[in-house]
Amino acid sequence: MKYFIHLSSEYYSSSIMAKTDKIEIQERVTKVAMEMILKFGLRGLNMVDLAKECGLAKATLYKIIGSKEDLIREIALEIFDINIVKVLDPIMKQDDPVLAFNQFLDNYFNYAVESQKILIDQIYKEYPLIEKDVKANYDKMIVKMHHRFIVWQNNKLIRSDINVDYFLESVEALNEFYIRSDYSNEEIIRRLRAVFITAFRGIGILL
Repeated sequence: MKYFIHLSSEYYSSSIMAKTDKIEIQERVTKVAMEMILKFGLRGLNMVDLAKECGLAKATLYKIIGSKEDLIREIALEIFDINIVKVLDPIMKQDDPVLAFNQFLDNYFNYAVESQKILIDQIYKEYPLIEKDVKANYDKMIVKMHHRFIVWQNNKLIRSDINVDYFLESVEALNEFYIRSDYSNEEIIRRLRAVFITAFRGIGILL
């Protein structure tokens, strides 16, 4: 399976590679590499095959991505953005917690469990420093989440006796527990939706 049409090697020659061209190529390389990882796992990401799929010489590929670890870091951050940031986006933006959490739950229909499994079970184990980079982004997001919950509490939209930090930690733990489980992806989604509904109702959101 070809991940996208090969472009001529002349296009990628260093003599004509403008800054905008390099950014576009980096994005394409990251996309192809992510597809390879999702299909074959982290150990299935072969740099020779990646260069070939992208129509690049191996030396040119490394000039673009820096190192394999740099590429894996970009993929990890992309997985984080797709599977966590975008899924939680309604909670960040909706003023009404009921609407926010209903939209959040709807996002689980498109929840990419497999990519999160790769992130946690493969990338983090192979590259522990990348886990720290992703966690730094996650911690920034949690600060925003915490603020949103405090606003809801102040507006009496959720229970005021709930410790927000404990609630967010418990939801994170539930998510990681099921992602690490041996259930099918469909079963993971079903169970996560069920436990999240229970947790949301527990803080006073009547779903």
